[in-house]
Amino acid sequence: MPREEFSSKVKEALAKRVAQKCSNPSCRSVTSGPHSESDRFVNVGVASHITAAAHGGPRYEASISAEYRGSIENAIWLCQTCAKMIDNDPERYTVHLLRSWKVSAEAQALRALEGDPDSDYFPQPASAIHTPIPRIAGLTYDDAREKLLQAGWQPRNNHWSYAGNPNIQYGNGRHFWEMGYHEITHASGTGLAHCTFGFQDAYGNRLMVVTAGEVIDELNATAHVWNWFFDAIT
Repeated sequence: MPREEFSSKVKEALAKRVAQKCSNPSCRSVTSGPHSESDRFVNVGVASHITAAAHGGPRYEASISAEYRGSIENAIWLCQTCAKMIDNDPERYTVHLLRSWKVSAEAQALRALEGDPDSDYFPQPASAIHTPIPRIAGLTYDDAREKLLQAGWQPRNNHWSYAGNPNIQYGNGRHFWEMGYHEITHASGTGLAHCTFGFQDAYGNRLMVVTAGEVIDELNATAHVWNWFFDAIT
């Protein structure tokens, strides 16, 4: 059975989406740097398969298509050491874990690009009048929601009739609605399968949480927090 390899375009996009760093949160090593020759560079990063490229490989899933197997959705950017490590111990480094690494690494790169700090709770001055915002980027939506509730944020639930709204009829929309997450406001059926959820604190401030990633039960795939937006009451 032939291996479904990644194209050069996929590899380039994958590396740049995590700022050329290993996606393992315990590593985060830089994977690209200067060569001794001024017009060249050194790359120690690898586009690794989340589910194996061919039958018999680590985390192989027979149910997925060849097209998906070679797509960016099935790829994670790692340093060579971590790439070897995940394939040597697939029982420990599961599909679910690798997908969470990928989304977390992309979320961290985005936050760094926007100049935001990275800590358990984003810092706020003593004069701030809003509920503390926990660090939720890269978490599954279930885990992020729990952290938000613990911090004091409350879901901005839509009326039961919102179940028929076209905004949540695509992608993961119906899945989250049926789970009782009625704070969902929008779902996309294309691209990264983004979903948007609304929260509010006791002061009236609003927090919008955006997830990425398809929910595919048979692949143990789920959505993770990709970004969030804070809207202070005026």
